[in-house]
Amino acid sequence: MINNNVSYYNTDILNFDTSDEFDLIYLDPPYETNRTFTINSLDDDTGFDDKWDEKKYSEWIEKLITKLKDLLTNKGTLVFHISSEHSFVVESILIKHFKKIQKIYWKRCHGKNTVKNKMGEVIDVLFACWNGNNIFNLQHTPIEEDSVWAFKNKDKRGFYSLGALKHDRTRVGNVYKIEHDGVIYENKYGWKQKKEYVEKLIKEDRIHFVPDSKNMYVKIYKHEHKGVPLSNLWTDKHSITRTAKDPRLYPTQKPQKLLERIIKMYSNDDSLILDPVCGSGTTGFVADKLNRKCVLCDINKDTFNIIKKRFDDGIYNI
Repeated sequence: MINNNVSYYNTDILNFDTSDEFDLIYLDPPYETNRTFTINSLDDDTGFDDKWDEKKYSEWIEKLITKLKDLLTNKGTLVFHISSEHSFVVESILIKHFKKIQKIYWKRCHGKNTVKNKMGEVIDVLFACWNGNNIFNLQHTPIEEDSVWAFKNKDKRGFYSLGALKHDRTRVGNVYKIEHDGVIYENKYGWKQKKEYVEKLIKEDRIHFVPDSKNMYVKIYKHEHKGVPLSNLWTDKHSITRTAKDPRLYPTQKPQKLLERIIKMYSNDDSLILDPVCGSGTTGFVADKLNRKCVLCDINKDTFNIIKKRFDDGIYNI
C-alpha cells in the first residue's frame, strides 16, 4: 500500500490475480522502439529495455489486451497510449477486442531541430476503447482572447460571445419568423432551435439581434461558459519537462496534466483505476489527488522507491 487510495504491486500484470474490476485502465507500455531507456545515460541507469522481436511483441500485446479487457467494468474504458509511429500493431489488435475505439492525438512536444531526412515525430496516439456504455465526462479548454469565441460583446448581464442560430444550407432546420422591434427575422434554411425556445430566450434578453442582416445569435456569457468542448486533438498539454513543477523521475514519465485530463474524462469520484505498467506512478499520484482509488503494477522493482518518493515529496502540477 502507498496510502489509503493507492496500492502498488511489483509484478507482471499477466500474472496479477485480482477480483477487482476497473472503470479506467491507463496503459502506457513499451513501444517496441528498439532502445534502452534510462534517466541519465552517464550516471543513472534507472529505466528499462524496449527491445523486442516483432512477433513476440505482437504476442505480448495480444495477451495484455485480452487480460485487461476482462478487468474492465461494463462502463469501463481502456486508454492505450502509444507513439504514432509505433501504433500500427496495437491498433490491429485493439479492433479485434473492442466495439468502440476513439483515437486521441496528443502533441507531446514541439518540432525537433535535429531531423534531416524525415519529419519530426511529435504525436502520440491514445486509443480510448470500450464495449459498453462507458463513463465519459466531457472536458473543456479555456477560450483564447483572440478566438472567434472571444467574449467581445457586453450587456447588463456581462460579457458574451455569439452562438449561431442560423441553420446551415445542407439541411432544413426549424422554419419560422420572429418579429422584433419592427424587423422580421427569417432564414430560408431555418433555425437551429425551435421557435418556443427562441421566444423564451428573447424574454430573458439572451438573443443578440442584427437588424441589417436580419440574423439572430444566442448570447453565450463568459461567466456561464465552461470553455471550448475538447476535441480529439490535444496540443495544450506538453510533454514532461525537467522543471521543479513536475520533476522527471522515470524515462518515459508522462505529465501530470495529461493524466488529470484522462482520469477526469473516463472516471468518476467513486471509480477504481488500474495502471498495469505504472513506471513512476503518475496515474496513481494524480488519481489520489483527484480522490480516486488506483492500483499500480510494474515488473521493474525500482519503481516502488520512485513512487514512494513522489508521494513523500507531494509535488503536484494539477
